[in-house]
Amino acid sequence: MTLVLARHGESAGNIEQVFRGPASQSDGLTDQGEAQARALGLHLATLALPAPRVYASAYRRAQATAQAIADALGTGVTVLDGVQEVDCGEWVGRAYTDMHTHRGEVLGADGAPDFPGGESAAGVAARFRAALEPLLGGDHTPIVVSHGFALQALLIDLLPGDGAAAWADGRYAHGNAAYTVLNREDDVWTVELLAREV
Repeated sequence: MTLVLARHGESAGNIEQVFRGPASQSDGLTDQGEAQARALGLHLATLALPAPRVYASAYRRAQATAQAIADALGTGVTVLDGVQEVDCGEWVGRAYTDMHTHRGEVLGADGAPDFPGGESAAGVAARFRAALEPLLGGDHTPIVVSHGFALQALLIDLLPGDGAAAWADGRYAHGNAAYTVLNREDDVWTVELLAREV
């Protein structure tokens, strides 16, 4: 079983470097983000993935990125509930850099982020995994377009290792339009490509 996970292309919120939470659902891609999405789609087409099917979060920027991929692959896009970005609760409007300078305000007992009034990393990972489960085990290759925090939460949950350390060092962080390829055998996930940028 192969699974492709991708982050959306650049959005205005990415340029501002500010947490926006669910209010950012209607944010589209910048011109640069659209170019990144097209490049990602063309690149994924060269991989000749078997029976690719493209999925996207309910957020506009993810759907626009997914559409560019689908256009390159000659397929459609299905909106997948549960793979949207984290609800950052009381952190709406705060700078991304606050995650480094004020880490203690958002760290849960497990050493992973837990946003006051919003979601925890564990909660994001759980809903993401639940959304993925119906897609796995078929004869197609799911390509899921999601978001930076959500992808990190999922990968830390799926892969072995120290989750708190992975959050601290950002080993699973994805740039805009970067993608990861995972393989699953006997319910064990391994990484084929990690956060590859095109």
